[in-house]
Amino acid sequence: MPGATARSGAAGRAERLGQHRSWRRWAPAVRLTGLRGAAVVSATLLLAGCGAGAPGGPAGDGASDGTAATSPSSAADPALAAACTDFWGDPDYTAPLSRIVLDRAATAPEAGPSDPFFYSMTGDDVEETFAGAGEGAQQRSAALAEWFRTEPERGAEADVDAFRAAWEDVATLCREQSAAAQWALGPGPEHTKPSALVCADVFDTPGTLTHFGNANVLTSNMFKLVGLSPRAVPAGHEEELRATSELLAAEAAAADSVDVRDALAQVRAPFEDALAGDDWSGGLRDPLGRLGEACEAAGYAAPGVGEMDDSSAVVGANPDRQDPTVQEGLS
Repeated sequence: MPGATARSGAAGRAERLGQHRSWRRWAPAVRLTGLRGAAVVSATLLLAGCGAGAPGGPAGDGASDGTAATSPSSAADPALAAACTDFWGDPDYTAPLSRIVLDRAATAPEAGPSDPFFYSMTGDDVEETFAGAGEGAQQRSAALAEWFRTEPERGAEADVDAFRAAWEDVATLCREQSAAAQWALGPGPEHTKPSALVCADVFDTPGTLTHFGNANVLTSNMFKLVGLSPRAVPAGHEEELRATSELLAAEAAAADSVDVRDALAQVRAPFEDALAGDDWSGGLRDPLGRLGEACEAAGYAAPGVGEMDDSSAVVGANPDRQDPTVQEGLS
C-alpha cells in the first residue's frame, strides 16, 4: 500500500478544485502531508473528549459549545478515529478529503472521460486514508475508492446513486468518530451541530449532494440567485430560492452557536424577501460578513468579505435594475 506522501499532481488538483469557487480557493495539496499529522492530533483530542463536536453521546451541558461524550467504540479504535478525522476534518474542518471527494464527484460527469487518471487519484487518496484503519474499514471505504477508478470515465453515464451509497457507507463507518459524518447521514437534534461544521458547509463544501448538484460552494450558488452585491433577482427560480432558504433554515436550527444562528437568519433574509415577491436583492456582502465574524468566533477560519467576488457568479440577472431587457435565465 502506498504511503501517505504528496503526489506530483497535487498542485494541479488544487487548481482544478479552485475553478469552481467564485471567490475563495483552498489547498487540498496539504492534505496528504501536514493534515494527516493534524488528523492524528485531532483524533487524540476527540478520543479524550476534548475536541469540539465530539460525537457519540447525547449532548449535556456542553451542547452549546459542541462537546459531547465519547463513544466506547471510538475510544477502542484510535486508528479508525484518525482515518475518519483525516477524511471528514473534525474538529476544524480545514480542507478535508471529503470536500475533495464531493468536488471530484460533481465534476466527473463532464470532465471524467477526458482525464480518468486525475479522478482515479482521488480513489487512491481514499484508499490510503483508511489503509491503517483495519480490514473492516478498508472494505467499507473500498466502494468509494473504486467509484473514482471506474465511473468518471463513463461521463454523463456515471452512476450517481452508487456514489451517494458509497459516500453514506463511509459516513456510517465514521459516524461514532466524526460529527461531520453524523450530519452527512442526516439532521440531528437542534442546536447540536458544531458551528465550525455549519460554517464549513456554508463557505467551503461543494454542493454535490444539495439541490444545486454542482461543485460550487453554497455561497457561490447563492450569489447566482441574490448576489453578493445588490442586484435584480432572476425570475423563474422560485424552487431554487425556496430550497436554498430551507437549507439555510436547517443549518441555522442545527448550529450550536447563537451568533451563527442569528447570522444565518440574516443570510437567509434575501431569499425570504424574494419568495415574498421582492425582485430586488440587497446582496449578501454584509450578511456574509457578519456570518464570517460569527464563524471566526466559533473556531472556523471563514473568508473575509474582501475576498469575495461574485463577478463570475452573476449569471441570470442584470445587476442594473433599470434595464430588464437583458436579463437571462440561470445557466
